[in-house]
Amino acid sequence: MNNDTAVTEKIVRDHLEAFVEQKGIDAIVADYDARACFYSETKIYRGQQEIHGFFTDFLRALPPGAIDRFALNSLQVGGRIAYITWSVGSDIPLGTDTFLVEHGKIVSQTFAMYATPTR
Repeated sequence: MNNDTAVTEKIVRDHLEAFVEQKGIDAIVADYDARACFYSETKIYRGQQEIHGFFTDFLRALPPGAIDRFALNSLQVGGRIAYITWSVGSDIPLGTDTFLVEHGKIVSQTFAMYATPTR
């Protein structure tokens, strides 16, 4: 494993740990570069403040107990790029993110998920 790959994997795992262990939005956002971009289906969030806003809204919208049911299904890392797939039971059967890490910080991330329609 080259150094870029090791650093990228550590940053992504730290990021996921902050989320899963519910360390708070500040801990989640700490992994991002000040000028990072976060790409979602509806918007590009630019900088830590906007990314903080995304996570505030995202966590608020999750079904009750969702974080406890979070499962990391795959993690692929090559150099400065990491790709994950994840799920939250039947509520969110598929989520996917791609991360670009430079100098120990996430500088770019894509995010997509499929949530089961509520009845």
